[in-house]
Amino acid sequence: FLRVVGGSVARYGSHPWLVSLRYKGFHFCAASVLTDRWLLTAAHCFSDSSVEAVVGEHDQKVVDRGEQSFRVKSVKLHEKYQHTFPMSYDIAVLELQESIQFSAGDYVQPICLPFPGETFPPKTTCVVAGWGRTKEGPLTPVLHEVQLELVDSAVCQHVLQTLGLGRDFYAVLCAGPERGGKDTCQGDSGGPLLCPRADGQWVLVGVTSWGKGCGRSWINNRMNPPTARGSPAVFTAVPVFSQCSVGDGVLTGTEGIIRNPAQPGLNYNNNACSWSISVPEGKQILLEFLEFDVEEDSLCSNDHLTVFAGEDMLL
Repeated sequence: FLRVVGGSVARYGSHPWLVSLRYKGFHFCAASVLTDRWLLTAAHCFSDSSVEAVVGEHDQKVVDRGEQSFRVKSVKLHEKYQHTFPMSYDIAVLELQESIQFSAGDYVQPICLPFPGETFPPKTTCVVAGWGRTKEGPLTPVLHEVQLELVDSAVCQHVLQTLGLGRDFYAVLCAGPERGGKDTCQGDSGGPLLCPRADGQWVLVGVTSWGKGCGRSWINNRMNPPTARGSPAVFTAVPVFSQCSVGDGVLTGTEGIIRNPAQPGLNYNNNACSWSISVPEGKQILLEFLEFDVEEDSLCSNDHLTVFAGEDMLL
């Protein structure tokens, strides 16, 4: 669980996509709003779905304007997630039982995801926000934020290898100064690493995952004993998350609804989503489309829908 170290109180309403995840009323992790029904967070935050998600939150001691609370309906962990420390593919999507009402006052809004192939160079100044500890002691009730520079990927891998954890590090990003002082730590896991586009639009680049030491220097790791070594803040790279995770899978039962991602920004080029519907032998499947909107193209080179019986029989 990670916290914001070396940061300051965030301006009210400056992170309308940020979510406080609570268990029995207590904040334990953060998440980001993708659509009105789906959130993105860290896989290690979850052992079950008995969780409350609070959007529009700023000060946890009061009920803020635009604040809404929801129960989590389902949790979908990345298929390659490894729960042993240090975690790999530490990312998950949460489905809410009810839809978020996006506010006219911008207190609750979804965050943008990166375009296919979009990257941000090392030294890009990005932002992390959350309600985790700002120093040794209890969690902070008021939202804090801190600016962190992205670390070159090769440097990131090298520093993590100095920790002697005996594992390769896949799909991770590092951010933070080599001399420490600014970091993430307990209480902010699952929250967003946000980087700005040239037009000022914020993009969800990483999901807060883990780190060694809170704000600890990592510039001379090899010269320090293992217990004194530090690391940058470590984030799961958002591109490892498939936008199809928002709603696809296996449909069971006598009836159900398949929802494609509700936010147009989630429907990226070359994004292939699939669902499997199984019924007992001798039964039939009736598909009824409540909404259907794809471009006309006789070659199906634009958005298209195909239906198969089994794995290879095109209907």
